Amino acid sequence: MGVDWTPDLSGRAGPRYRAIADALAGAVADGTLPPGDRLPPQRDLAWRLGVTVGTVTRAYNAARRRGLISGTVGRGSFVQAPRRAADGPFAIPEGEPAVVDLSLNRPGDPGWAPLNTTLAALSETETADLMAYQPEAGRPVDRAAGATWLGWHGLAAEADSVLVVNGAQHGLAVALGGLTRPGDTVLCDALTFPGLMGLCGLLGLTPRPVPADEEGMDPEALDSLCRNQGAAALYVMPTLHNPTTAVWSPERRAAVAAVARRHDLAVVEDDLGGLLPSRRPAPLAAHAPENTCFVSSVSKLLGAGLRTGYVHAPARYRAAVARALRTTVWMASPLAAAIATRWITDGTAAHLVAARRAEAAARQALAAEILGPWRPRAHPEGYHLWLALPEPWRSGAFADAAHAEGVAVTRPENFVPGQRAAPQAVRVCPMAPDRRADAETGLRRLAAVLDQEPHWPAVV
Repeated sequence: MGVDWTPDLSGRAGPRYRAIADALAGAVADGTLPPGDRLPPQRDLAWRLGVTVGTVTRAYNAARRRGLISGTVGRGSFVQAPRRAADGPFAIPEGEPAVVDLSLNRPGDPGWAPLNTTLAALSETETADLMAYQPEAGRPVDRAAGATWLGWHGLAAEADSVLVVNGAQHGLAVALGGLTRPGDTVLCDALTFPGLMGLCGLLGLTPRPVPADEEGMDPEALDSLCRNQGAAALYVMPTLHNPTTAVWSPERRAAVAAVARRHDLAVVEDDLGGLLPSRRPAPLAAHAPENTCFVSSVSKLLGAGLRTGYVHAPARYRAAVARALRTTVWMASPLAAAIATRWITDGTAAHLVAARRAEAAARQALAAEILGPWRPRAHPEGYHLWLALPEPWRSGAFADAAHAEGVAVTRPENFVPGQRAAPQAVRVCPMAPDRRADAETGLRRLAAVLDQEPHWPAVV
């Protein structure tokens, strides 16, 4: 039937592109479209069906991923001989999501956290205490659990130096709120965590990037900025840097810490992903403890809804950080902190961290297999990867093309402080989907986009 084929979409539920792809699969299966037949041009089929050209493009791409059709630029799309299982019937993959979101740097729903059991136990022992006002820095038992958690990061911490906060973003807010004043400059990486830039806007601070090499922040460039321009604070993420995935060596940490000590520069160290690597260097805070506020959280490891974090503040900064904590929320949620404390002390947290690490490793291995030809930058136990795009791709066009294929990634401009040009790269987070199979689907869709030549929009 070839170019005259027009599918009947009546009675087909779901998105139009999927209905077209399903109709095409049926036509291939029953012989209406035999192998070698040429499909209608996308614009023609869109006009016949009353849909957009983009809808037909997504349908053809979905059919291509199923192995139903092949395409050659300039010649069109053609039906392929159907793949058959050993017993003969034509097989069409089921359950493929319309959109796979690989843009969020977080793990999906763990599904196995023993929350109900923990809540039942807390309701029998600590209900009254958890519903009352607590000291601004947290209950002593929660601060002690926080010290244990920070010890797992490689930071020797006393409970009295730990402040309990509502997650790492809140921890960064109270640390910067205590260490800076509106109009101050905060030094940071040339590519940095978007949450930092949001906080700078909220607090009236100016983020200033420090030049970097392949490993991370350049200590000599940092020293030059401190001598010639000055700053109120330095923000760093030396382990599993977001977005580049870099892990600073012990020597780099010591060198940056030495600059901070030389200029008496306050440091905020964000170690949100610090427990994921099986082996990791000691935190930068271990090299400059008197200058560094160390921030961590349980949320990305034990459960996103468990908004509990810890700030380790040296004595010289502790009162100011506690004042910022009291001003923002008065105190962190005692109930959430109690859950975290119980899990840290009874072994549940260690089990969940190990499970997250193992799942991250499995998904990174999958990403390395699928995206290996494009050499993404990744840590084998991290949540995300940094994909430098091959020429002639540009990040905006690639993100748009990926979205058209049904997968979301993070554009690079989200990580650029100031008005500097963004690199031609995207962040990809294989841990974001709840199911590993969906992560694989998203990664394969990205590979399909990378295999294509960019299609630039027409200039009119």
